[in-house]
Amino acid sequence: MICYNKSMTYEARNQIEYSSERLRKTLTKSFFALTDHWDLTRQEEAQLLGWDYKDKRTTLDSMRKGKTIIDNDQDKVERMIDLVNIHKSLRILFPNDRALVYQWIKVKRERFGHFSALDIMIEEGQSGIRAIRHYLDYERTR
Repeated sequence: MICYNKSMTYEARNQIEYSSERLRKTLTKSFFALTDHWDLTRQEEAQLLGWDYKDKRTTLDSMRKGKTIIDNDQDKVERMIDLVNIHKSLRILFPNDRALVYQWIKVKRERFGHFSALDIMIEEGQSGIRAIRHYLDYERTR
């Protein structure tokens, strides 16, 4: 159980939550399930986390096999949280079409300057991931 008091700052509460091994284990497992559904390459997986696969191959392969989990790194944890929420929004937007949910991030769209959501997330890193998440949150709630 995560315990914090009301006088703690938002950032301090988030840091406690991000440091939770249980959360990081769940996120790691969810991340690889998503990237499998999205049919991403190992390099694309690494890039979504801000890494190059050549440099982090051992780390990613170990996480993929369930031997390790994502480090207590706020940037990486937030990226994974946003990616899970992108998937959640897609499931809500397209409840009867799993194929569309899984293909959506790779389709180039005029709205995105003829780039795909994946292109934006890889090129822009965390801010691109967050932008796609906010876009889908808006589409889901309008």
